[in-house]
Amino acid sequence: MLYCREGNIMKRRYGFAMLCLFALTSFGCAEPLYQAMVPKVDANTAEARFEDNIALLEPVAWSGQKISIKDVVQLCEAYYNVKNFEKTNLCIERAKEIYNSGDKTGWLGTDVYGYIVNISANAYIENGKFNEAINVSKAYIDSNRNSMHRGFLVNLLSSYGLACALNKDEQKSMSAINDLEAIYLGFPFDGIQEFRDRGEAKIYLALGKGKEAYAVINRYHPLFTLAKGIASSMYVTNDKFYYMELPLNFMRAKAAYESGHLEEARRGYDALLAVGKARLNGEVYWQLLFDRGRIAEADGQLDPALGFYVKAIDVVEQQRKTIGSDASKIGFVGDKQALYQSVVDVLIRLGQPSRAFEFVERGKSRALVDLLADRQDITGQGNLADANATLMRLAELDQRYSYIGGAAQGDKTQLRSALASTRDQLRQAEPELASLVTVSAPRAVEIQAQLRPDETLLEYYGQGDTLYAFVVTSTGIKVHKLDAKGLEADVRALREALRDTRSEAWKPLAEQLHNRLMTPVAGAFDRPKLIIVSHGALHYLPFNALFDGQRFLVDKVAVQLLPSASVMQFLAARKTATARDMLLLGNPDLGRPDMDLPGAEAEARAIKGLWPNSTMLMRKTATKAALTRAGQLFRVIHVAAHGEFSSDQPLNSRLLLSPEGDDNGQLTAGDLYGLRLNADLVTLSACETGLGKVLSGDDVVGLTRGFLYAGANSIVASLWPVSDDETKFLMTSFYTNLKKLPKADALRQAQLETKKRYPHPFFWSAFQLTGMGR
Repeated sequence: MLYCREGNIMKRRYGFAMLCLFALTSFGCAEPLYQAMVPKVDANTAEARFEDNIALLEPVAWSGQKISIKDVVQLCEAYYNVKNFEKTNLCIERAKEIYNSGDKTGWLGTDVYGYIVNISANAYIENGKFNEAINVSKAYIDSNRNSMHRGFLVNLLSSYGLACALNKDEQKSMSAINDLEAIYLGFPFDGIQEFRDRGEAKIYLALGKGKEAYAVINRYHPLFTLAKGIASSMYVTNDKFYYMELPLNFMRAKAAYESGHLEEARRGYDALLAVGKARLNGEVYWQLLFDRGRIAEADGQLDPALGFYVKAIDVVEQQRKTIGSDASKIGFVGDKQALYQSVVDVLIRLGQPSRAFEFVERGKSRALVDLLADRQDITGQGNLADANATLMRLAELDQRYSYIGGAAQGDKTQLRSALASTRDQLRQAEPELASLVTVSAPRAVEIQAQLRPDETLLEYYGQGDTLYAFVVTSTGIKVHKLDAKGLEADVRALREALRDTRSEAWKPLAEQLHNRLMTPVAGAFDRPKLIIVSHGALHYLPFNALFDGQRFLVDKVAVQLLPSASVMQFLAARKTATARDMLLLGNPDLGRPDMDLPGAEAEARAIKGLWPNSTMLMRKTATKAALTRAGQLFRVIHVAAHGEFSSDQPLNSRLLLSPEGDDNGQLTAGDLYGLRLNADLVTLSACETGLGKVLSGDDVVGLTRGFLYAGANSIVASLWPVSDDETKFLMTSFYTNLKKLPKADALRQAQLETKKRYPHPFFWSAFQLTGMGR
């Protein structure tokens, strides 16, 4: 059990303040006296005028002038609330400096360090750094629980428990709730009760415990309710509604919805949606619309549900940077991909497969934009005079639009217009760059127009146990609903079974996956070329190894992959380098003998024998700088090096090339968005894509999408390392065939030839082509 003591002086001060408040109210003079007595900074904080406090305090905080710890803490809170987290962190460091200099007390003589820690923990939560939030709050609680003001303790325990819940640690989050319940909050600490209840409700919502959240958030505390009513009569502003009342009322409606009180939830959502000011808070507004749509869908009202979903998606797609979670205020992180899934579900039920397919592509585009939201080093492809300046302008407008707080609707409208104009300018001049920083997707008929008569596009999309397969040709679109239950486990099992080259344990698994993924869409094999857009765990599936009991998929069609169907429009318009044939980089010297790849070097030399005009850079000359400098000159780039692939942090996936000077030689997926290539083909040999944590959307395609954006038309890469002899045989066959066949056909022929010599699919099915197969 936790126990805190503030001493009799603290209790007397609190009691006196409450008596004064009641007395002032009784004589009808609270508001004028409040305005006359309360410092402007404190009034701004109470009224949630955070932008005003920034304007008031920012010039002083960084000028070297004397500023109190209380004012600096309120500046930090203001930065946090407008979600300027870079300045929040700087402000927290400034607050620590002042605190360590001896200025330690704030309101009613309390030590303010707990407040500083709580702002820091909440900033971590908003940025998805749950472990950091847990560590910083837990450390302070453990060392100060018997001395800090219980109001700070309630806030810190709430933040700690929420971070644990969002980090999927139910045991620790429930322990935090128990600690919150153990704190004495009787008179004179009644005013803290609602903050405790709100904190517990957030934790319960993050855990998916709607009934418990509903129970605690609807507790009634008469004294605090009276005090809050008095306070509201003194300051009611747009800002307060935006930052405080809207999230709180949304929590109440959300708890009602999650606990099955649907009529109460419906009333709560409708009341909030009817308030024009709710539209100013995009973080909450899209989730209001989403939940209201789900209620309509549960009522069987598909058309109204679709209307709510589409409005929510419009809000989500207005910004480059993904709308934040606002988790520290509402207790959970909104799942935007679930929103796209819902609109796709409804459109399919309404018999609109083409429009559903368009929203699938928009969902993948949203995932990619989220992946790249914080990058400032994306390079344009040359059609816009100053692409970086346009990107900076877009980012500036986006930040102002996202965090304008309780500003007037007209201000929002003007910013939205400026954002739309800047996005349109970027899309017209640099459409591929625009696809990385704004949510956009072509219409279904435009994608169909990219397909040749001999090609079928098979695109998978889903969430949870539902998976859709869209079969798209130049003449039509059909959709099939598949069972995705246990799909990730089945893909993992197949990959594991393929590792044993002396066993045929892979066979029933490959046949089972074929029956799940291919048999329902048998019409996709009517044409000789199959373009697959994967989703989730399917990014790790060796499609060519799927087996129908008699034949493999590779026996039927030439397969190529795409990260999204929208990519085709950019690849089709490209002109590749013709100056030189091939650049071979192999067996980089990483300074560790155990990392040497002599087989890869032998493979590269064999390829050079087939392509004598190629340029070969081995060992210490196989550097990132060499690839960066020479990449634009070669039609084909072959890299035989180690690769480290990360599905949970896809931009950190990397190729390990030779270090050179201060350069560590690591070419990350993030680097590729600032790199220029003109290659028709990039082959990544001896690399591996391990099956790690599978995220929603299209997050796992960071490396291949990066190479495509950098200028490669196609990438051949392996899902796992294959032995030297078999890889050498397949690659020499591939490059021999490439002289006379399109890329997808050349790889298929090489796999068929390798299969004859090395029948086990481990040796030939790992290699996949992503991009244009023509």
